[in-house]
Amino acid sequence: MKKKILIYIHKSLGELDWVAPFVSSPEAEEFDFYIYLNKVGNDPIEKELILRKYGLKKDNISLIANAGYFKRCLKLIDRRMKRLERMFSFFKKHHEYFIIKSGDYLKFGVGFDYIFRDYSLNEGFELSCFLKRNKKAKIVVYPHAVGIQRINPLSGFVDKTPTVSANLWLENTEYSTRHKPKYGDIFFASGAPALSSRYEKESLFSSVSPNIIFVTSHRFEAYGYTREKALMVFNQALMFCEKNNFTMYVKHHPRDSKIDEYRSLQRKYQCVKEIDSTLNDLKGSFRACLSLFSTAGLFLTARRIPVIDVTPYDASGSGEPLYMHYFDSNGELTHDLIEIGVQKRLEGLSILFSGENLTKLSETQFVALKRSFPDNSNEKIVLKLKSL
Repeated sequence: MKKKILIYIHKSLGELDWVAPFVSSPEAEEFDFYIYLNKVGNDPIEKELILRKYGLKKDNISLIANAGYFKRCLKLIDRRMKRLERMFSFFKKHHEYFIIKSGDYLKFGVGFDYIFRDYSLNEGFELSCFLKRNKKAKIVVYPHAVGIQRINPLSGFVDKTPTVSANLWLENTEYSTRHKPKYGDIFFASGAPALSSRYEKESLFSSVSPNIIFVTSHRFEAYGYTREKALMVFNQALMFCEKNNFTMYVKHHPRDSKIDEYRSLQRKYQCVKEIDSTLNDLKGSFRACLSLFSTAGLFLTARRIPVIDVTPYDASGSGEPLYMHYFDSNGELTHDLIEIGVQKRLEGLSILFSGENLTKLSETQFVALKRSFPDNSNEKIVLKLKSL
C-alpha cells in the first residue's frame, strides 16, 4: 500500500512553487498526495485550473476541499479557546479535545504517513486539526522559495523563527543555515526540485542573442535601496537596449502592487516585451539577465543564462538591519548569491557587448549553482522520507 502524504498550503498558492515539482515527479509516484488548500473553496473549476497550472494532473494527487461556513465558526471558537489556554494552563487539554472533535466534524483526513508544512511555520486551526488527528505522521518542513536562507551575523538582523515539532527540515542548499540553530539535527540539504530538474536541459544562452531579460523586484528598503532608484536603473537599462537594438524581456514580481510604475516607463520604448508566464517556461535564446535582487535568476542560471545584479544599493545603508544583505570587505552591500558566484555585481552595461566575458560568466555561474544547490533532488527527498 502506498504511503500517504498531506501537503498543507496555509495561505498562498506560492507555497506550492517549491514542492509541486517534487509531488509531480516520477520519483514520487510511489506516494499518494493530498493537497489541502486552506484559502481555496470547493469550486471544481478552480481546483482543476490549479492542478493544471502546477502540473499536478496525476492519479496519485488529490486536492482536499475547504470546509466552508462551519469551519469559519469553529475557527472563531478556536481563537477564543487559545486565549483561555494562555490564561489557564489546565485549559490546554480541553482545547486539544476541541481541535480533535472539530477535525472529526469537518472530516479532515486521517491516516497520513507524512505531513508537509512550509517553513513560514504558520500553524492555523486547520493544520492543528490535521496534526492532532495524525499524531504518528512524520512532519516535514519544506521551503516555499528557491534561494539561500541565511542570516549573516554582520547584517544585524534578529531571527525570530518559532520552534515546532518536526522530523525533517528540507533546504535548498547547505548555505541555508538560518534555521540550523533550532533544527540542525533534522536539517537536510536536498536541493530544489525545480532547479535540479533543469540542470540537464538545453542551454538558453547565446552570446550573440539580441534578447536581454530584466527581473524587477517588489521589496526595496529591506534590501538596502529604494523604489525610486530601482525605477531609475530600469529606465537606464531600457534606454541602453533601445539604443543598441536589444530586445528587453521584462519579468515583474507577481506580488508587486505598483507594477504600473515600471510599465509607465516601458511604454516609452519599442524594445520591451513583458513575460507573463513563469520563468520556468522560458523559451528562446538570451544574452544575459539583468536583475534587481531576486532569487528568480537562479532558474535562468540553471539554463546557463548569466545573471548580473543591477540593484542600486545605497553604500551608506539605511541604518536598519537588512534582511539577507550585509557589507563586504570593501564596504559595499552584497548578498550570498553574489558571494557564492551564481550572480555578478554590475560593473557596467558594456559587459553585454563582450561575448567572451558573458560565455565565461555563463559557465562559472552554472558550475557554482550545481555546487551549491544539489542535483537529483526528487530522488534524495524520496530516500530521506523512507529513512524516517
